[in-house]
Amino acid sequence: MSRERFIELMTPALTRFSQDVKSVLRIVEDPEVDDQSRVAAAGSLMHIISSTGAIPGVRGVLRHLGDVMVMRLVLERVRERSPGAFDKHLAKSPEMLGPLSDELEAMREYLGDRVSVLEQAVEKFPALNHQGHQAAACVEDPESATWLYDAVQEALIAEIDFDDEDVVRELKQVDRILAPLAARIGR
Repeated sequence: MSRERFIELMTPALTRFSQDVKSVLRIVEDPEVDDQSRVAAAGSLMHIISSTGAIPGVRGVLRHLGDVMVMRLVLERVRERSPGAFDKHLAKSPEMLGPLSDELEAMREYLGDRVSVLEQAVEKFPALNHQGHQAAACVEDPESATWLYDAVQEALIAEIDFDDEDVVRELKQVDRILAPLAARIGR
């Protein structure tokens, strides 16, 4: 049951991934969101555009499933630390933020202790550095913020290019993410 629910909730999340990335960019730019959350959100975007992937050895659409999941973990922290600002973004992006609790629950249920690997990745987001830019600078420095915006837009055009059929086909093989995550527990 947990696998089916996970697939059911992750299918639309993956399908709208590019829109969700843009919504997270708006969170990074929002001064009403606490700085710690903004830096973590900027780090999540840097993680996505760096093409490293949250799940080692997984490529294609399933690679982006890891990105979707770490993004959800960052959004959970935004909701906890800046509830008023989160509610404002919820009103603007209900398709992304409305199902957040259900997605997190399904993710934790399906992955079990493997979710700790994704949580560890999220812990490193504030310290990320990509192409000479740091996550914190993308919040504090207008030039770095512009770089992040441009880099995200470029990645959306060049790399995040899959459709509904790709998502459905790849999620049929979702169990392929379990072994790589299990191998990284405790590292």
